Amino acid sequence: MFGAVAAGNPIQLSEEVPNSNGLQHTIVLSSTKPKQYSHITLFQLPNVALPADLVATVYFKLSVDQDFQLFGYLAAEKPSAIFKVTLPGAKGDDSGNLGEIDMDVDGVDTGADSGDVNNISQVLIGISVEPRVQGLAKVQQLKEMNMARASGNAMVLSKNLKNTNPAIPPETPGELAQRFPVVTQQLAANIVQHAYNYLTGFLDPAGNVSIKRFDTWWDKFKVRLANDAHFIDEVTSD
Repeated sequence: MFGAVAAGNPIQLSEEVPNSNGLQHTIVLSSTKPKQYSHITLFQLPNVALPADLVATVYFKLSVDQDFQLFGYLAAEKPSAIFKVTLPGAKGDDSGNLGEIDMDVDGVDTGADSGDVNNISQVLIGISVEPRVQGLAKVQQLKEMNMARASGNAMVLSKNLKNTNPAIPPETPGELAQRFPVVTQQLAANIVQHAYNYLTGFLDPAGNVSIKRFDTWWDKFKVRLANDAHFIDEVTSD
């Protein structure tokens, strides 16, 4: 479904990975001899087209024991992207983590030479195909985090965001709202609309509804949510 190529290396195709914490595809960029990677191009294959309501979020890591880090996305209007990779050891970075990756960079120098960079043998790419609103909300949060780091607010940001790993589900409603504000707002609006649609059928002449009707709605809502959570996407104001 996807392909990727690092400068000076052959094209590698993605493989489907079932039951992998939301990452349905992976690509391993490797070579017989360790080398410095500078630019990586990721693209949809010619016979593949993502539906308009989906995006493919893109993650990178350098070894199997690391966590995937989100760095961008592909979509119907964006079938490919060029990533600029600054590896550990570049510009004094000896953290051992994947360095910065800039989305859609073309013809930009990494600013590092082979003497400053730790050569590596592979880069692992994870790709998650997910609903457009959810995926773009993650990318927007990534951009805000990068802007905060650039402005010197990374420490404050890290204190406020207890769990920013996209592979780990939010543990509290507040954490969900903080990590995915757009999706959370849409979810809240759909729940309220669903309750409104149900309760307006039981209005008395004064425009009031018995609290028992609300309890009945809530019980039915929880059962339906457990059986088919996607029904909430179809709630309308009609």
